Amino acid sequence: MIPYEEALARILDAAWALSTEAVAIAAAQGRVLAVPLCADVDMPPFDKSSMDGYACRRADLDAPLAVIEHVPAGKMPSKRIGPGQCAKVMTGAPVPEGADCVIIVEEVESIAGDLVRFTGQAPKPNIVPQGSDLRAGGRVLDAGIRLHAQHLPILAAVGCASPRVALRPRVGVMSTGDELVPIEEQPSGAQIRNSNSIQIAAQARDAGACVTNYGIVPDDLDIQTAAFERAFVENDVVLSTGGVSMGDYDLMPGIIAAHGLEVRLRKIAIQPGKPMVFAVGERKAVFGLSGNPVSSFLQMELFVKPFLARLQGIAHVPPLLHLPIDRSMSRKPAERMLWFPVSLNGEGRVAPLPFHGSAHIFALAQADGLAAYRIGVYALAQDETVPVRLIR
Repeated sequence: MIPYEEALARILDAAWALSTEAVAIAAAQGRVLAVPLCADVDMPPFDKSSMDGYACRRADLDAPLAVIEHVPAGKMPSKRIGPGQCAKVMTGAPVPEGADCVIIVEEVESIAGDLVRFTGQAPKPNIVPQGSDLRAGGRVLDAGIRLHAQHLPILAAVGCASPRVALRPRVGVMSTGDELVPIEEQPSGAQIRNSNSIQIAAQARDAGACVTNYGIVPDDLDIQTAAFERAFVENDVVLSTGGVSMGDYDLMPGIIAAHGLEVRLRKIAIQPGKPMVFAVGERKAVFGLSGNPVSSFLQMELFVKPFLARLQGIAHVPPLLHLPIDRSMSRKPAERMLWFPVSLNGEGRVAPLPFHGSAHIFALAQADGLAAYRIGVYALAQDETVPVRLIR
């Protein structure tokens, strides 16, 4: 068995860089920026008023001021502020030349006609200088950032209507097994619904992939081979669940080998999720995942998501906390890294959830994260710190 860290390194070393494309800004959310983005103008592009008020000279505040102009946001001033003068400005409006402060409307009273008087004490400047946020040519976003809602207005502010982003990995998902039935059908006898492909497809989309679900593939060598070949041709990465262990109906390892792919992994020292095949070809990769839902969920989190991120030019860095556990635990044996579901109890500690093994998918529903026993660790004492990988 290969330790977790070595298995992940082997998987990431096999990744390649996907090509890039330009997309409309409205379609950029969730995509990975492929090139650095620089500002094309100063930000703000002029000295900007941060308040509604009157732009004037601080030296003139002891006497009445003549209002010579009104400057709303979006309009450039036409006059320069001279001695005894001011301009009424709105928040976000350019500040006229000659002014060195903006006195807020709450501290101004009208006298007569276009005269106003300052009634406050020691006013703040209330001016945001040109270029104080960013100078033209300055970098605003680095390549390798996954674009979220907070990044899109930055694209818009620098005029990037069509950002260049990494292609989304094309991922094909197939579930093998005669026991599987579609989710809309009522299982009978030894049948179970096909929940794995739904879960795995969702996790792949979380990682930025474009997913095609090829559905249920029965335990027939010819049918599985044909389904695999189609998925292999149409995608960058194939994710197959079930049929990767040593049973009579575990056909996927043989199919992978028959297609000349280089098998890099077969067994990993994690629990659950020990059986997992990882194989590569020319700019192609195949993951043969466990048919047990918790095992496949963990394999997706630990290995597949980082691989899909690497294809897009980024590192997958999930939130990892080190928190005390609220009760003691023990296990035997300890030759694998054991991951178990936990919840955060609101007191800075984690509570293990009832967990019956690799098929207990309902244990994940209430889980905030997955905590780990390291290899060789047989017991955890109450309040001992454990690594917790957040999944919410």
